[in-house]
Amino acid sequence: PQARGERGLTKDELEKQRLRNRVGGFQRYVDPAEVLTQPPDSLAYADDADRFNRDTTGMEKMKRDAEYARKEMSYYNLRAERAEREESRWRQAEKEHAQDEAHYDHQRTEDDSAWRRNKTSVPYNLLSMQYSEDVEGEKLRYDDDLVRYRASMRTANLHAKQNTSGYNPITGEPHSRVETLDRPQKEHYHLGA
Repeated sequence: PQARGERGLTKDELEKQRLRNRVGGFQRYVDPAEVLTQPPDSLAYADDADRFNRDTTGMEKMKRDAEYARKEMSYYNLRAERAEREESRWRQAEKEHAQDEAHYDHQRTEDDSAWRRNKTSVPYNLLSMQYSEDVEGEKLRYDDDLVRYRASMRTANLHAKQNTSGYNPITGEPHSRVETLDRPQKEHYHLGA
């Protein structure tokens, strides 16, 4: 047999090695030197460069500068996005304006009958108080005369219904009959076919 010195391990070292390599149960060997060190995924872990860095004000300034740069970048992105949205809105407005101008230019170059300027919606001249001398003017004159005829018929009907006695009860004078207009005849108007 070999002496312990030749084997390379003392009795304590051999026991510690056997404890370290032991499997089974809930016991785990913890090296006393590792009790004070933290695993790298722990929140308390700090490498040597960070542990011995004593410039806390510089670190705080770096944090503030990073936060300021992040905010400035978000402001810049927001400004750029809004500017792009405004540019696209203006491009769309200019495109619509150009389409409208092209449409109006096309309308202006067409025949004047298609592009009616300052044409009234009724065939009646407000300055001369005359009907237009065309089919639409004659139709409007016929319709207006028909309205006047109906109004005169209503007037005569109301007068006859309200004055059945035939005389004025206050003065005693006889009532005169209300004159009605003649019914307009289509033959007297140039209404066309």
